[in-house]
Amino acid sequence: MRTACRYGFERMRLHRISLTVVAGNHAARRVYEKVGFVEEGRLRESFRRDGRWYDKVVMGLLEGELR
Repeated sequence: MRTACRYGFERMRLHRISLTVVAGNHAARRVYEKVGFVEEGRLRESFRRDGRWYDKVVMGLLEGELR
């Protein structure tokens, strides 16, 4: 994850990288938070799987925040 973000900031000259993750995916959220992503919002009941609705969490990372 760090390598991909570093490529985005250094090579592609991005200022911001954002992503969405299903709220219940705690392992993925830990990985994203470990490299510096922060929760910026929540899309309530925006993902349906197996007949259940789940929230999506919007996360963002700004240039200079990569750990």
